[in-house]
Amino acid sequence: MRTSKVNDINLQSLSFSSYFHIGDTCYIYAKSRAFAVKREYPKFFGNEGNFSEYPIYSIQNPIPALSNEVNMHVINEQPLINVNHIEIKGVSSSSLLQIGTSKTICAEARVKNVRQLLGPENL
Repeated sequence: MRTSKVNDINLQSLSFSSYFHIGDTCYIYAKSRAFAVKREYPKFFGNEGNFSEYPIYSIQNPIPALSNEVNMHVINEQPLINVNHIEIKGVSSSSLLQIGTSKTICAEARVKNVRQLLGPENL
């Protein structure tokens, strides 16, 4: 376990299941699902975006198998994480800004974009 000392962070936007974490952590799970509809004629009915209608949201996320064991011995001669200044415009869609370490991170973002354009008969 280490101590994290941060003088200044300017983070303008944190959204959609993203994390901002100062310090060490054991496990982080970030999951974001989005359904975006863009219509040339912007009429919406309120029932768009049922996740169960699209396989992208239910397909099992493949988790890679760890193939090599790594033996490590780490000595932190300075048990302090010291950060002066960080400036970030945004962290989005299951992303992570962390000053520290994590044992395990599982991050998943699934986005379905639909574009509906008027046909030539409607122009």
